[in-house]
Amino acid sequence: MSIEYAHEVEINPDSFSRKLMCIEYPGMVKNVDKMINTLGGLDNIGIAYATKNRRVELRFRPDDLYCKPTCGDRNFTTALLIKVKVKRKSRDPSTPCSSKDADKPQTVTYTTSVIGVVDTIYKFNNLCDFQYLPAHTKKGDPCGSKLENIYDRLRPSFLPTASWLSEDNVPLFLTPPVFSRFDTVHYYNAQKVKDTNGDSHIIGRTRKRRTGYGIFLNFKDENVPKKPYTESLKMLHIKFLNEGPYERMKQLFEERPVWSKNALTYHTNFSKDQLKFLLPTVAYYFLTGPWRVMWVRYGYDPRQFPDARKYQTFDYRMRTIGGMKNRIKAKRSYSNYLLPYKSSPSSKPKVAIITRHSIARAYQAAKETSEKEEMDENIYIFRPGVIPPSRQMFYQYCDVLVPEIQTMLSRIPVYDSDTKCDIRTGWLPKGFDNQCREIVSNLVTAEIRKQMLEQKKKSNQEQEDYYEEDDEDFDENEDKRDDIDASVEEIEISDTENSDTDLELDDSEEDTDGLLDSDLEESLKE
Repeated sequence: MSIEYAHEVEINPDSFSRKLMCIEYPGMVKNVDKMINTLGGLDNIGIAYATKNRRVELRFRPDDLYCKPTCGDRNFTTALLIKVKVKRKSRDPSTPCSSKDADKPQTVTYTTSVIGVVDTIYKFNNLCDFQYLPAHTKKGDPCGSKLENIYDRLRPSFLPTASWLSEDNVPLFLTPPVFSRFDTVHYYNAQKVKDTNGDSHIIGRTRKRRTGYGIFLNFKDENVPKKPYTESLKMLHIKFLNEGPYERMKQLFEERPVWSKNALTYHTNFSKDQLKFLLPTVAYYFLTGPWRVMWVRYGYDPRQFPDARKYQTFDYRMRTIGGMKNRIKAKRSYSNYLLPYKSSPSSKPKVAIITRHSIARAYQAAKETSEKEEMDENIYIFRPGVIPPSRQMFYQYCDVLVPEIQTMLSRIPVYDSDTKCDIRTGWLPKGFDNQCREIVSNLVTAEIRKQMLEQKKKSNQEQEDYYEEDDEDFDENEDKRDDIDASVEEIEISDTENSDTDLELDDSEEDTDGLLDSDLEESLKE
């Protein structure tokens, strides 16, 4: 018997606008629900797809908390999901088969249709992390060859009491969240390298220092740099920053010799990438001392000028007073810490073509994002009645616009020429910074309490308004009920009146019938 093949194509234009995501599962799938459970469920898959640079995690033992995942990286592709139906025209087995029917060819029809377009695919091409099972050697086993599962003892199925912490029979099982930081294959090119910097105490340096061509100075260093490295100036030409941005930075440092990075960000509105290349060309960076984390103009040494006290670093940290500390956000939140295996490695080979137009577009996008953020002067200036944007701030004393502190600065006596700058206090007297911190802390605490009281009053007022609205609604409902009751009474009264009239009509009809009957009898007698 021969076979004839036929092919049909179903084209639906809406299918090409439907975007799909594909996961190459590293295994034979027999149960789809169990497969989705190993991937963390549809919610985790959706989070991985919606979050930039996030990987899909696959746990072969999803019910085990100690199971380390293998991760799938996101890859962009252009593909189609096609559905193929195969129809075979089969003979009815109840009908007898003749020789002519047996010679007829069997028709097999293939119907092809497009389901959607696949633009994202997750592939599991990396190594799985080391697995450490929750097992313990049984007591009384001298060889230690028998193991028992202690998972139920480590993860109780009920809410344990405080006595659970003092139990001695709970085994010690503390595994790190990740055993291996990298899940890709790396080739080690072991070689002996001479340490030219003389840092013999450094162990395990895996790469060279990043070259930003910036000059960093410690307080104990005697000489300050007079000019930048030539490489930093060349980088301005490469990044196309040698015209307007460079002149703007030079102008700012001529007006003021010491700046913080936050102050420069506010005044110039430059992005972090731009400042990374601009700052080393006009200033050097203090690592330690009274001007630490500040950028100082080349050739200017604040350790030689007592007037530079107003540019010193004022390190302010929010004190823990009840729950007030929680009203100011921290610079770094460890609650949102992401384990390294959850994100795709950023060291993938990329081909970049740098042109003047591409750099300009990147800087324009960075400028637009910075304008959306609406930069506030509170990132480097402190005023009374203002709460700092974070719990730790590095101000300069000239930017702490508190009248009391500015008066204290102006009253500092003039030092002799033999006086040297101190590594801790600089050109300020001892205890000056602590006194300033006390003043600023009192102002911040008073402002936080004021805002808390205003918020409490506002919430109370909203609650009162809510109850008043409820009372008004209740009164309106009562009035509506009274109107409804009155209308119901009117309807009942009208019903009773109608019934009375119906009775009177019935009596009158009976009287008229009697009169008609008597008239009829008299006429018959006549």
